[in-house]
Amino acid sequence: MNHQTKPMQHPMMGIAFHMMRVVMSVKRYFRNIDEETGLSVLKSGDVVVDFGCGPGFNTIPAAQKVGSQGKVYALDVHPKAIAIIEREKRKHRLHNIETLVSDCGIPLEDQTVDIVYLHNTLPLITHKKEVLREIRRVLKVHGRLSYMSRKGSRMARDATMNDQGVREYLETELHFQLVQENKGQFIFDRKQ
Repeated sequence: MNHQTKPMQHPMMGIAFHMMRVVMSVKRYFRNIDEETGLSVLKSGDVVVDFGCGPGFNTIPAAQKVGSQGKVYALDVHPKAIAIIEREKRKHRLHNIETLVSDCGIPLEDQTVDIVYLHNTLPLITHKKEVLREIRRVLKVHGRLSYMSRKGSRMARDATMNDQGVREYLETELHFQLVQENKGQFIFDRKQ
């Protein structure tokens, strides 16, 4: 099932998306995706949002870890990313992934999500604070936000909100607490 909200953020041009996908595919070999998804302590039955899922580097492993009792919402503004996820979920025979075409909005009920991945996406987003507020809205109390912003994503677009700015905004305005940091990946807990 696909959901769509009114766009505030427009998808990048097709050629730019394909170039980004190639670069991400190469960089994938230098990342430890299992470590990245494992840091957020996924467990069977969890509900996950992969915000800005791209080609699904986190989506597929997360869906495998949460199992048939869990659910992964793969959200991206670009229809080509969603098409890739749809192919990957068929290839891996995963029935617990739902794709969402959206930008800043997450078309889910309040406090229904255990974990949100926001990996290498925030610099590409114009309305950063709106996205962070939306993530807080859907996370359960003590739900976790896994955030990272690698150098390549920061160079690609607007880096006006750096890692320290994200941390300060999450802690002071949105009542998150940093619980772990590992190699530029931050795990935040929604306190209230």
